[in-house]
Amino acid sequence: MFIIGDTLMFITTSLVFSITCLCVLLQVKARDRLTKNFLLVLIPLCLQMCLMILLTYIQRVYSDDLLGKASYKIFALWITFTSILLTTVLLLMLSRFLVGLLPASDRQVRIGHLIIHGITIVFLFLSLFLIIAKSNGNWPTAMFLTTRYHFFAGSMLMIAHGITSLFYIKKATSWEHESLLKGIAIAFLPLVGTFPVDIIFFQEHVFKLAYLAFMVLVVYLYFFINRHYFRNYEFAKPADVSKSKKLHELLSPRELEIVKLLVEGKTNNEIGQLLFISPNTVKTHVKNLYEKLKVSNRIQLYAKLTDFSNNHSDR
Repeated sequence: MFIIGDTLMFITTSLVFSITCLCVLLQVKARDRLTKNFLLVLIPLCLQMCLMILLTYIQRVYSDDLLGKASYKIFALWITFTSILLTTVLLLMLSRFLVGLLPASDRQVRIGHLIIHGITIVFLFLSLFLIIAKSNGNWPTAMFLTTRYHFFAGSMLMIAHGITSLFYIKKATSWEHESLLKGIAIAFLPLVGTFPVDIIFFQEHVFKLAYLAFMVLVVYLYFFINRHYFRNYEFAKPADVSKSKKLHELLSPRELEIVKLLVEGKTNNEIGQLLFISPNTVKTHVKNLYEKLKVSNRIQLYAKLTDFSNNHSDR
């Protein structure tokens, strides 16, 4: 079982780390709203998985004499609190992300966030109390309890996320929300079946089958990102900037003309020829409109225009 657990942990951590790096690159390149929301979930998940795989091999490599030193106890103290905090942040971010996908009014979203924050605070303090009480102040024991059971307990709470997502899939207001709700349901509903298997076969191992739910989620996010990226940026139709009131307020008439040509894929030389201005003048206009829209390349420009077109208050 230890070999199976080690292998699954390595695969899960590798996938989570890879998809997190992909989202970081896309966020840097496109500053996309969705990838930003993904990162709020993926970063604490990635850090938690990397922390657990690190601790697994530290405890196997170092001698008992080294693990009994005061420095190791201080290390165990920091790891205990860091792991508990990461799991709590992951639970909070994933819950907020789920609420953002639901077809709810602003008031309902605010109420949902208040409930989530309350549950998260209770989870955090209850976790600290139980782990400290169970370990009697022995920090290596506290770290052992944390890595074996705390993240697992937090993962079990995701069953509620899966049930909620399943209920609201057909009520989603866009294909993005419907697809993401479906992904959460597919990832976390099987936790009901993996729970008894984890208790019987993986109770003493850091890895639990429940963590495969996060692997399923990040793989689903990978395919979603591919579809979303190519749909919105690679094969997107030119944005109709003439209908955006906010864009008219930010840009001059000449800059609006250049934006239209940029989203059509025209080069600076082609834009200059069409508008009877020099390429250097085009570069100056592009630089100015990039500064006004707070973007630095065309992908970020497409993302910004997409946000404008999806913003109902802008119509």
